[in-house]
Amino acid sequence: MEDNYIFISLFILSIIIRFLLNISKFYYLKKVLKKQEIYIQGQFEESTESQKEAAGKAGDWVQENQIEIKKVVLNTGVQDQKQSYMKPLGLGYTKEQSISALDNLLLLNSDIMGKSIEIMKRAKGYYKVQALKSFNPLFWIEFIIFFPKELSKYFGIDEEKKYSGIIVKIIQVLYWLISIYFMYQSYIQTKL
Repeated sequence: MEDNYIFISLFILSIIIRFLLNISKFYYLKKVLKKQEIYIQGQFEESTESQKEAAGKAGDWVQENQIEIKKVVLNTGVQDQKQSYMKPLGLGYTKEQSISALDNLLLLNSDIMGKSIEIMKRAKGYYKVQALKSFNPLFWIEFIIFFPKELSKYFGIDEEKKYSGIIVKIIQVLYWLISIYFMYQSYIQTKL
């Protein structure tokens, strides 16, 4: 009976931890979007001195957190968007280059700024959904049933590759067979 309390306590603790991790990233990206908005508002000629000062502080904060912002966004699976442009080299020559939306969050270009805002809003939505899934019993049932797949995702094993996908599926089937065996053994022992 004490084992059941420990198991239930650990399960509730994992629900809470998963919720807190995802909701903290949701609020982090919400803060990033707010800082980016403050930065944009302070860049107009008609902006007040206090808006320009707030924009400077917001811009500094975004630059200081640039790597973490990119990491949090890319962990959702959302892809960075790139904008192509022609860089003049001189003597009538140009070179096509691309610029990353997540590496240039403060670039005052409407295309890049729009793409970066769109990417961050998608990532923010992802973390909100993941936080809410923490309380969904169907999510946990699926998680337990497909536990080996979840482990492979955690370790970064790409299931799209032929051999790694086959290995994950074999491990998944073995997991199901072993689980059925242990459930059957437990059932027989309770009947005795």
